[in-house]
Amino acid sequence: MVTRKWSVKPAATEEDFANERLTAEQMDEQRIQNVAYQYLCRLEEAKRSVTRTGSTLSVCSLSLTEPVSSSGGWRRTALFSPNWVIASLRAVGLQFRHTDNINHWRNAMTALGLPAIFHPETTDVYDKKNMPRAVYCIHALSLYLYRLGLAPQIHDLYGKVKFTEEEINNMKLELDKYGIQMPAFNKIGGILANELSVDEAAVHAAVVAINEAVDQGDVGVTAVALRNPAALLTDLQEALMSVYQEMLQQARRRKAERAAGRAVAEDKDMYEEYLTQREIQDHIDAVNAVEQVDEALDVADELALLSALQLPCLALRGLRTDNGPWYLDQLTADRQQKNQGSVDPLEHEELQEGVTAANQEARSTRNSTPGSRAVVG
Repeated sequence: MVTRKWSVKPAATEEDFANERLTAEQMDEQRIQNVAYQYLCRLEEAKRSVTRTGSTLSVCSLSLTEPVSSSGGWRRTALFSPNWVIASLRAVGLQFRHTDNINHWRNAMTALGLPAIFHPETTDVYDKKNMPRAVYCIHALSLYLYRLGLAPQIHDLYGKVKFTEEEINNMKLELDKYGIQMPAFNKIGGILANELSVDEAAVHAAVVAINEAVDQGDVGVTAVALRNPAALLTDLQEALMSVYQEMLQQARRRKAERAAGRAVAEDKDMYEEYLTQREIQDHIDAVNAVEQVDEALDVADELALLSALQLPCLALRGLRTDNGPWYLDQLTADRQQKNQGSVDPLEHEELQEGVTAANQEARSTRNSTPGSRAVVG
């Protein structure tokens, strides 16, 4: 059989159909083909989204046509987020274990706060009565986690991926076999917004206000927005409000520029351009960490410097606790060189360069004169 690649273009207009002289039967076939292609795209998006969060997803785990293992059972794996396991269904031959794990998936989503309206029924997954519903749930979960700043954004692959004619025909037959109506994937964002609890809606409104304040460029307005208790931000330091404004404005601009380079979708989510609550908190933590490093350099406190350099938000590579003296010498010299006429602290990139240079100097010193430095830690 000759295998052809098939992809979908934007929906044809009535004029297009007239020009091509399609019969009603052909138009209906085209619609069914399009539904099958859309589902394959949504399925691929779900798989890639789960993979990007640091987890694994079986190639056939969300398909309507799952292969049977050599032991006679099904093997399905559906994981999401580095810290949350949805379900792991393996060929154990015991139905209660399968359904039990599907319930663990549903319970985990409830614990995360995903509205129940998106949850599939156990039979949707186990009996394969409505696997598109499970894919729909993964899409909703991905968007929900993305808005919380816990996962990357799911990519729209419609019109960007190709499937063989055989794959599309097989999917068309399966959808017809189960009589499944395709969920409205493009309405997930609106439904999710309507289903948010009062507290979640308050956080969303506070985060939007921070983004708008940052865009205005007024430190006073930004400070008020950051202090809003509904934003759930911690470790705010009044003396650093102007630095927060600058860092957040740069991050906001970078995110908007990246979003501008992507195709515009009708259901575009505002967090494609706006900073999420988690991103805002991460930038605040990074500013605080840089300030902590600067304070340690001010008083030449080697242990305080090591403590600051090891803060997770800085994510500095190659740190060694026994290189404390070299870090203190190198970063002090770097700051003195930078601060000729200014009092700016070393930025993250400068700290990384200083740590790398200090490690090289420490290694060179140890190789030439072993024991010349005291070991710290």
